[in-house]
Amino acid sequence: MALTAACTSSSGTDNEKDKAATQTTTAVPSKSASLDPTEAAKADALTSYKAYWTELPKAFAVPAIEGTDLKRYAVADALNNAMETVANLKTNGRVMTGEPVLSNATVTGAELEKKTPNVSVSACLDVSKWKITDKKTGQPAPVASSAVSKYVITSLMERWDGSWKVLKYELHADQPC
Repeated sequence: MALTAACTSSSGTDNEKDKAATQTTTAVPSKSASLDPTEAAKADALTSYKAYWTELPKAFAVPAIEGTDLKRYAVADALNNAMETVANLKTNGRVMTGEPVLSNATVTGAELEKKTPNVSVSACLDVSKWKITDKKTGQPAPVASSAVSKYVITSLMERWDGSWKVLKYELHADQPC
């Protein structure tokens, strides 16, 4: 909130002092304060979800979880899958170049009154520009070809200690978007 307050000095006319004393404090509501609590929680969850998809490519580009904020946004299966992928990339001398493009992220379900609030998120994930590359040569690594590079992804998120975390996700290659 932004607050405006009046300051007076000992100098000035009585009229100026009276004007300064009668000025009011004005509160400017924040953007999230104007949303109802359910919509604010959904918006916060989507912000964390997008941050997860920003941090994941960073981890796969090195490959290492360290040096990223991935653990801030991922736990359980989502974090374990990322750690397994990082280990696999390292073992094979590979990295991932480029980035996935996440679009149309939407909260499709919410249970905010539970002891551990959760939301379900659906989005379109385009991996066409996210490539597995040989770390030494920089050349694309041979991988099995997939006919679909843009598909629906659904995820489960929970709020832990005030922060939204991705618990798990499911890729739906049979659902192009």
